[in-house]
Amino acid sequence: MLKAGALSLSAGSVYRLGTVLVWLGVLAWAPFIFLRVISEKPPFWWFLPFHLIGVVGGSHLRRLARKAMESPPERKNLFSIVGHTLIWAGVLVWAPYFYLKYAQAATVEAINFLPFHLAGVFGGLTLLGVNLLQRRK
Repeated sequence: MLKAGALSLSAGSVYRLGTVLVWLGVLAWAPFIFLRVISEKPPFWWFLPFHLIGVVGGSHLRRLARKAMESPPERKNLFSIVGHTLIWAGVLVWAPYFYLKYAQAATVEAINFLPFHLAGVFGGLTLLGVNLLQRRK
Protein backbone atom coordinates (compact mmCIF):
# COMPACT_ATOMS: atom_id res chain seq x y z
CA MET A 1 0.00 0.00 0.00
CA LEU A 2 1.39 3.39 -1.04
CA LYS A 3 0.23 6.53 0.75
CA ALA A 4 0.35 10.18 -0.28
CA GLY A 5 -1.39 12.33 2.31
CA ALA A 6 -4.94 11.01 2.77
CA LEU A 7 -4.74 9.03 -0.50
CA SER A 8 -3.88 5.35 -0.22
CA LEU A 9 -3.46 3.06 -3.23
CA SER A 10 -2.30 -0.49 -3.72
CA ALA A 11 1.04 -0.94 -5.49
CA GLY A 12 -0.75 -2.53 -8.45
CA SER A 13 -3.02 0.51 -8.79
CA VAL A 14 -0.04 2.85 -8.66
CA TYR A 15 1.70 0.78 -11.33
CA ARG A 16 -1.38 0.97 -13.59
CA LEU A 17 -1.68 4.72 -12.92
CA GLY A 18 1.97 5.12 -13.92
CA THR A 19 1.32 3.23 -17.15
CA VAL A 20 -1.66 5.46 -17.93
CA LEU A 21 0.45 8.55 -17.27
CA VAL A 22 3.19 7.33 -19.59
CA TRP A 23 0.65 6.76 -22.37
CA LEU A 24 -0.97 10.16 -21.77
CA GLY A 25 2.48 11.72 -21.99
CA VAL A 26 3.12 10.02 -25.31
CA LEU A 27 -0.34 10.88 -26.62
CA ALA A 28 0.16 14.54 -25.67
CA TRP A 29 1.79 14.84 -29.08
CA ALA A 30 -1.33 13.74 -30.98
CA PRO A 31 -2.80 17.28 -31.21
CA PHE A 32 0.62 18.64 -32.20
CA ILE A 33 0.94 16.08 -34.99
CA PHE A 34 -2.62 16.73 -36.15
CA LEU A 35 -1.97 20.47 -36.32
CA ARG A 36 1.25 19.88 -38.27
CA VAL A 37 -0.62 17.65 -40.72
CA ILE A 38 -3.14 20.41 -41.44
CA SER A 39 -0.23 22.84 -42.06
CA GLU A 40 -0.39 24.71 -38.77
CA LYS A 41 2.79 25.47 -36.80
CA PRO A 42 1.89 25.08 -33.12
CA PRO A 43 4.57 26.03 -30.59
CA PHE A 44 6.63 23.03 -29.55
CA TRP A 45 6.68 24.26 -25.94
CA TRP A 46 2.91 23.96 -25.52
CA PHE A 47 3.14 20.16 -25.70
CA LEU A 48 6.56 19.35 -24.24
CA PRO A 49 5.64 19.91 -20.53
CA PHE A 50 2.68 17.53 -20.79
CA HIS A 51 4.85 14.94 -22.54
CA LEU A 52 7.58 15.16 -19.91
CA ILE A 53 5.22 15.18 -16.93
CA GLY A 54 3.42 12.11 -18.25
CA VAL A 55 6.45 10.09 -19.32
CA VAL A 56 8.81 10.97 -16.48
CA GLY A 57 6.11 11.05 -13.79
CA GLY A 58 4.54 7.81 -14.99
CA SER A 59 7.83 5.94 -15.12
CA HIS A 60 8.67 7.22 -11.62
CA LEU A 61 5.31 5.92 -10.32
CA ARG A 62 5.94 2.56 -11.98
CA ARG A 63 9.39 2.35 -10.34
CA LEU A 64 7.91 3.17 -6.91
CA ALA A 65 5.18 0.55 -7.38
CA ARG A 66 7.68 -2.14 -8.41
CA LYS A 67 9.71 -1.32 -5.31
CA ALA A 68 6.59 -1.54 -3.10
CA MET A 69 5.61 -4.85 -4.70
CA GLU A 70 9.13 -6.10 -3.96
CA SER A 71 9.50 -7.27 -7.54
CA PRO A 72 12.75 -9.11 -8.15
CA PRO A 73 15.20 -7.15 -10.28
CA GLU A 74 14.95 -7.89 -13.97
CA ARG A 75 17.57 -10.27 -15.33
CA LYS A 76 19.67 -8.46 -17.90
CA ASN A 77 20.10 -10.04 -21.31
CA LEU A 78 21.08 -8.70 -24.72
CA PHE A 79 17.55 -7.54 -25.63
CA SER A 80 17.20 -5.68 -22.35
CA ILE A 81 20.61 -4.01 -22.52
CA VAL A 82 20.30 -2.94 -26.16
CA GLY A 83 16.67 -1.86 -25.66
CA HIS A 84 17.48 0.40 -22.73
CA THR A 85 20.54 1.75 -24.55
CA LEU A 86 18.43 2.66 -27.59
CA ILE A 87 15.87 4.43 -25.39
CA TRP A 88 18.62 6.43 -23.68
CA ALA A 89 20.18 7.28 -27.05
CA GLY A 90 16.77 8.39 -28.34
CA VAL A 91 16.32 10.70 -25.36
CA LEU A 92 19.88 12.02 -25.55
CA VAL A 93 19.30 13.08 -29.16
CA TRP A 94 17.85 16.25 -27.67
CA ALA A 95 21.15 17.26 -26.03
CA PRO A 96 22.72 18.55 -29.27
CA TYR A 97 19.42 20.21 -30.20
CA PHE A 98 19.31 22.21 -26.96
CA TYR A 99 23.03 22.97 -27.16
CA LEU A 100 22.77 24.27 -30.71
CA LYS A 101 19.56 26.19 -30.11
CA TYR A 102 20.35 27.82 -26.77
CA ALA A 103 24.12 27.77 -26.23
CA GLN A 104 25.11 28.48 -29.83
CA ALA A 105 21.94 30.40 -30.80
CA ALA A 106 21.86 28.44 -34.06
CA THR A 107 18.72 28.12 -36.12
CA VAL A 108 17.67 24.50 -35.69
CA GLU A 109 14.29 22.85 -36.01
CA ALA A 110 13.07 20.23 -33.55
CA ILE A 111 11.49 18.33 -36.41
CA ASN A 112 15.00 17.46 -37.68
CA PHE A 113 15.82 15.68 -34.40
CA LEU A 114 12.43 14.01 -33.89
CA PRO A 115 12.96 11.02 -36.26
CA PHE A 116 16.13 10.05 -34.36
CA HIS A 117 14.33 10.40 -31.01
CA LEU A 118 11.43 8.26 -32.20
CA ALA A 119 13.68 5.66 -33.83
CA GLY A 120 15.66 5.24 -30.60
CA VAL A 121 12.66 5.16 -28.28
CA PHE A 122 10.42 2.96 -30.44
CA GLY A 123 13.33 0.69 -31.38
CA GLY A 124 14.23 0.26 -27.72
CA LEU A 125 10.62 -0.35 -26.71
CA THR A 126 10.32 -2.95 -29.46
CA LEU A 127 13.35 -4.82 -28.13
CA LEU A 128 12.00 -4.63 -24.57
CA GLY A 129 8.68 -6.01 -25.85
CA VAL A 130 10.46 -8.88 -27.59
CA ASN A 131 12.37 -9.50 -24.35
CA LEU A 132 9.11 -9.58 -22.37
CA LEU A 133 7.50 -12.04 -24.79
CA GLN A 134 10.60 -14.22 -24.72
CA ARG A 135 10.61 -14.33 -20.91
CA ARG A 136 6.92 -15.31 -20.75
CA LYS A 137 7.50 -18.48 -22.78
